[in-house]
Formats: sequence, C-alpha cells, structure tokens
Amino acid sequence: MSFEEAERVRALEQKLARSAEVECAICLECVLEKQRLGDRRFGLLSGCDHAFCLQCIRDWRDGGVAREAPEAQTSSALEQARRCPICREQSHFITPSQYWPADAAEKAATIAVYQGKMKKIPCRNFDYGDGRCPFGSSCFYRHAYRDGTEESHDVRKTTDGEGNLHIASEVRLSDFFDTAQGRRAMRNA
Repeated sequence: MSFEEAERVRALEQKLARSAEVECAICLECVLEKQRLGDRRFGLLSGCDHAFCLQCIRDWRDGGVAREAPEAQTSSALEQARRCPICREQSHFITPSQYWPADAAEKAATIAVYQGKMKKIPCRNFDYGDGRCPFGSSCFYRHAYRDGTEESHDVRKTTDGEGNLHIASEVRLSDFFDTAQGRRAMRNA
C-alpha cells in the first residue's frame, strides 16, 4: 500500500471513529450502529447542522408530501418538506455520507465531491435531449446531448403584478414539431 493510500485509509478511520456516537435526530439511533449495513449512512442537509440517517431524512421529506393526493400537493407543502425537522432551516437537497463531518469546511467538501460524482452520470430524465428533466438547472446529473454538448442553463425569470418571481419553463423548438399546431404551421410554411 502506498503512503498516500495509507493516509486516506487513516483519515477515513478517524472520520468513522468521530462519527461512531452521532445519533439521528429522528430515530434517535446511532447511525453507524444501524442493523443493516446499507442504513449506516448520514443524510447531510445543506442548510443546517443537524444529524440524520439518510433513510430517516428521506422518509421524513417524502412523508409530508407523499401522503397528500397529487392535486393537494401545494408549493407550501413542498417547501415545508424541504425544511429541517428540527430547526426548520430550508435545505434543497440531501447529501449521502459515510461519516459525519467535523466542521463546515469538511461538510462543504463532502457535498462538492458528491455533486461532482453526480455530474458525471447522465440524467435519465433528460435522456440526451430526448426527455425533459423536472429539476431543470437544479439537477445534479449531467444534461448532455448525444453529440456531447452540455445543455445551456439560462434560466428565464418573470415577475407578476405583485412582484412574485416565477421561473419560465424551458421551451425548445422541437416542442412545436410534433403537435397538431406545429404540424399545421409546418404545412403552411
């Protein structure tokens, strides 16, 4: 084993030892002592420093919104689901981690590494430009066309009469080709 590899292993062992006693704020169990090996991961929230096991925070976020009928799911219900169950600080995403970070810098580095890995995986919703990703520019996965060019992330914004901000949905020229209106337009051209 090389010196660099030995250092990485030692650093990971220290992180795991430091995380051994950290309890999930939802189930109150030590995360690294969970019965199933797959459940021994932390769910880091971007907006706060409360500890959760990954499964508990995912279940908590899904529970408040998933229990309601789709037509009853309001933007306020979705906003509530994106808040920490303890401090109510808004957090737009959850980052899985094998260990609990020691400080804000280590947490930021863990999140950056996770997002970097996700950016290399093609988005199944975008489907190389043949699909539509519901997360748009907020998606962590790679949005690239078949020729390898990346999708542009120019976000169009509008405001209504009361000053509320709205993100305009993305419109592509191809959206008009395979519709009745698009076919009429192409015939008349």
